[in-house]
Amino acid sequence: MVLLAWMGVNGADALLTGLSIALGAPEMNPFLDTIGIALGTQTMLAIKLMFAMSIGGVLWERKAFRVLKMLNVAMIVVICYNALIISYGLD
Repeated sequence: MVLLAWMGVNGADALLTGLSIALGAPEMNPFLDTIGIALGTQTMLAIKLMFAMSIGGVLWERKAFRVLKMLNVAMIVVICYNALIISYGLD
């Protein structure tokens, strides 16, 4: 269940990132921003999801469920903040 939540929050983050980029906001991660400039937004979002899934898989394999739970909570905070910023940006 924790790994499924990890996949869900990272999917929501990727969707919000795609929406933000479509509205003209830059990606805040310099590594992903460089990939987005060089290879395009779709490739950058795919790499973002693959990187997140690999982190989740490694933590799941190592049975680091507490760490995964803390990361889920942190990602929920990030998603809420991003959604708030986007909603104010649409006004």
